[in-house]
Amino acid sequence: MLEKSVITPLEQPSKAAPVSDKRFNLLPVLLCALAFVACVLLMAAPLSRIHDPVIRLQTPLGGLLTAPGSWLPKDLGFTSNAIASISDTGYVEFLLLIALMFMLYGLCALYLLRQPAQSPTHRPTRLLMCLAALLAGCIFVFTPAMLSHDIFVYAGLSRLLATYHANPYFVPLSKFPSDPFTPLNYYATSVAAYGPLWLLVCGFWGLVLAPLPVVYVLAFRVFALAAHLVNTWLVSKTLREAGQSERVITLGTLLYALNPLVLLESSLGGHNDVFMVTWLLLSIFLCVRAEKQGQLLQPRGYLPAIVAFALAALVKFTALPILILFIAFLVVRTLHASKVRSFDQLRNAQVWKPALLTLIYAGIATGAVLLLFYGPFWVGHSIHSIRDSFSRPPSSLYSQNSVMRSLVEWQQSQPIPRIFAIFTNRKIWDNIDLVTLAALLVFSIIWMWRAPSICTFVLASLATLGILLIVTPWFYSWYITWLIALAAVALPISDSRPGRALLAFSLTFSITSFMTYFFKDGLPPYGNWAPLVSPINIIPTLLVLLITWLIFRPKIRSVQTQARDANQV
Repeated sequence: MLEKSVITPLEQPSKAAPVSDKRFNLLPVLLCALAFVACVLLMAAPLSRIHDPVIRLQTPLGGLLTAPGSWLPKDLGFTSNAIASISDTGYVEFLLLIALMFMLYGLCALYLLRQPAQSPTHRPTRLLMCLAALLAGCIFVFTPAMLSHDIFVYAGLSRLLATYHANPYFVPLSKFPSDPFTPLNYYATSVAAYGPLWLLVCGFWGLVLAPLPVVYVLAFRVFALAAHLVNTWLVSKTLREAGQSERVITLGTLLYALNPLVLLESSLGGHNDVFMVTWLLLSIFLCVRAEKQGQLLQPRGYLPAIVAFALAALVKFTALPILILFIAFLVVRTLHASKVRSFDQLRNAQVWKPALLTLIYAGIATGAVLLLFYGPFWVGHSIHSIRDSFSRPPSSLYSQNSVMRSLVEWQQSQPIPRIFAIFTNRKIWDNIDLVTLAALLVFSIIWMWRAPSICTFVLASLATLGILLIVTPWFYSWYITWLIALAAVALPISDSRPGRALLAFSLTFSITSFMTYFFKDGLPPYGNWAPLVSPINIIPTLLVLLITWLIFRPKIRSVQTQARDANQV
């Protein structure tokens, strides 16, 4: 059941609230930060021992970084196959260190929750967290190991644009077999699966970098780490602009900056998801600022946010549902501004005029941005070939780390009931995704109608992306970056059951998704447990969501607090 109260940010104090001068002890936070960075440093050795069939990466400072963890056992004897046993040992030690990092992450959050809301010590605490993120990120950047080869996919796009002047949406890298990145790219026979803004970023690196794998790895990792730090600043800036307490700003900074998954997938994986998140966070910041200035429903207030959301979608298409949700949110807010409070009033055509005008402006701005970036890549190609370019990438054809993949692997090992065999078809899952997305959009619009605040929009976006990641046929752990970023800027208030449940859902997902690494190489004795990867990811996450929803008891708010929240809409 949807809550009728307006969902506002966590602990938003009234203007008359006194500011506490009480300082808390920074030592526990410092110790957690040092231990956190130490875990990352120790992690370099086991990661470097994992067998990589594509490349033996050697980075500057790599030998120096692996020295502190050299005392960790190299081979725990999991199997008689030496390569597999050493790799399995590396994975086990890597995951144990990740678990320790999550423990430190949680302990630090619990400690901050017990501190004064407005203590001046929060600022140095945030600086300490940013420094820890920077140090840990730099260690990941120079770690001589790769858990994912997406950077070589980006390098291939760079070469296509800058060296061969080819269109990545229609020409795969395999057309140039002599290129040094062709044998390193698992998807060399596929066309680009990313938006044109990311292709331009790749093209820039192709112009300035030497065609050496290690150079590209370092460049994309540094770029992703820089985006991660910018995102951390945007989280802090957005929470401050929303009038949050110092404690909430610090908690939001911690939740994003030192989330082990987000930090690893940006600084070690170099994934473009962190760059997409930059535009999402910038959009939300622009919304909050426009709301504060009373300009959210004016074109100069919402059009910059529309452009930023569109740019996020031009990095990865997965941001499109958020763009659609934001346009719907603007329409809902415009109707509320026209004093529409019931569905019966929507029958009056006059109340729709401002909303339709907002919808037209938003649609024109979105279309103009999309056409501006896609246009140069589409010139000279037919509509059929353009449509075909979206359906040719592997992510549009196959499955990975998903319920569909579990069923496919199950079917390959033994006969399965026909009712389950139906769901091994990719078209079925594409239809499931579309139906799920449509249902989520309808649900979110109703939610935003009942509680038309920016925080509700962010939570609806978080719920939409989270559920889509449950049913998507193509899943990787770095996708959880989207959820952590949205959760950080929408910390729930004490009486928000959806907010608390979605926060627990996102954090749990960031933990369970690490299991995709443990089985990804199919090494003995564990083998390829693809049928179990999706249940391990999804079941605990959904259980935490359900349990948090059921056991949470909202606090009773005072009449004054409810009136204040209503005035913020």
